[in-house]
Amino acid sequence: MSLAVDRYELGPIGTNSYVVRAADDARDAVVIDPGDGPRIEAELGHMGAACVAILITHGHWDHVLGVAQLARTTGAPVHMAAEERMLLEDILRWAPDFAQAEPSTVDVPLDGNETLDLAGITFETLRVPGHSPAHL
Repeated sequence: MSLAVDRYELGPIGTNSYVVRAADDARDAVVIDPGDGPRIEAELGHMGAACVAILITHGHWDHVLGVAQLARTTGAPVHMAAEERMLLEDILRWAPDFAQAEPSTVDVPLDGNETLDLAGITFETLRVPGHSPAHL
């Protein structure tokens, strides 16, 4: 299988965000670290894809800025390290004012030892602390 991985530099500081599909013509997509919800939605529209899951690598504000809107408009569940969920759920406390952040909830808390089948792709989570305490 040849994955289709599209990378975008989004948000106020150019954070890497990804749209991953099982193939170039696949409709279902997983969005990783959506730094800008409207831009990701536009890119999904251009490729004829739909977000079926949101994966967050870690809870720093620039990686989660687009989560609330994307989850709300697509209905996609949010997957994130359980240990860092408060960074998303209480983002207004952490994000700089210019970021215009919006809190969201974590639907699938992760510990870094899961196998996830999303959009026809198998993801294995691995905890790699360093950049953040529960980085996946």
